Amino acid sequence: MLRSIPKTTLAAMALLLATGAYAAPLSDKPGTAMAPNKDALFLRDAAEASALEIAASKLAQTRASGEAVKAFAAQMIRDHQAADEKMLQLARKLGIQLPASPPEVKKQELENLGKLSGSAFDSAYARQIGVDAHQEAVALFRKAADDAKDEGVKAFARQTLPTLNHHLEMARQLASQVTSQKP
Repeated sequence: MLRSIPKTTLAAMALLLATGAYAAPLSDKPGTAMAPNKDALFLRDAAEASALEIAASKLAQTRASGEAVKAFAAQMIRDHQAADEKMLQLARKLGIQLPASPPEVKKQELENLGKLSGSAFDSAYARQIGVDAHQEAVALFRKAADDAKDEGVKAFARQTLPTLNHHLEMARQLASQVTSQKP
């Protein structure tokens, strides 16, 4: 049977097994296993989402015209940086390297946002970063709160979810406010 399998196929299978494509990756710390793949993906996705919100909120500090938008952005920076500290500690414990910037697909959105100013920025920021990004974050954290295998990951998701829900509610109010203030 082995003779009928091409050597390249065997080599590819060996490479996949050696790189851990079928198993949870191990930490480089002896005696510790890294979080299951889905937990690691959640932490990476959460870190990227937070990086996007922080970067966009820093833009809002200089590009926004409304004080309510600037205040919302300042709170997003504070709250997300605080959550990031907890997430980073958890990731280190699990041997997971977290990204420090938004995902490539969101960088264009951030760049486009940076080209706006005044009420156009306020409206786009409130909708894209306030409402849309927080809807995605709430869904991401809700799934992790229910499905995470690692108890620390599950606890982090559960503890962070109320803050994200509050952010989403604030964002909806802000989006409604800036939409009604359009000239």
